[in-house]
Amino acid sequence: MAAETSGWLGRQIVRVVLLSRWAMVPLFLGLSLGLVLLVIAFALRLWNFAFQLASLTETAVIMELLTLLDLVLVGGLMVIVIQSGYENFVEQIDRRHAPDSPAWMMRISFSGLKLKLFASLMAISAITLLKALMRLETDVSETQVRWLMAASVLFLAAYAVLAFTDRFAGTARDD
Repeated sequence: MAAETSGWLGRQIVRVVLLSRWAMVPLFLGLSLGLVLLVIAFALRLWNFAFQLASLTETAVIMELLTLLDLVLVGGLMVIVIQSGYENFVEQIDRRHAPDSPAWMMRISFSGLKLKLFASLMAISAITLLKALMRLETDVSETQVRWLMAASVLFLAAYAVLAFTDRFAGTARDD
């Protein structure tokens, strides 16, 4: 009797564990909504930038362009997390019902996802550092720039370690 109960209980536990992955769906839907809001923020920023362009200094133009680039990189990061996260954690996307899905979605591994995320974070960090360096004489302290440089170096070191360990473990692919 105990073996039957344990077998039944074990199957129920496995069932609950497998069903729990669906709890991620509202999170991915929330990120999708966040991406829509990011697109709106980008459009508003671009609109304001276009109307102010004639009165902006060269440095201000560069700063606005870097801000737009930052928003694009964050959007790309969100797309990677939403699409590959859903595929990795919830269920595989049926390509017959999503013919316009990107080719990388079918071949990205969890390891590749981590590397893409780190690469995006490093780019965002580098842009933030560049913007701070451009504002160094006006409203950014040297201490803040040092912290941003440390964060950039830390992201780079973490990326290198992650890439090395993935290669060493033989899990990296050409994602």
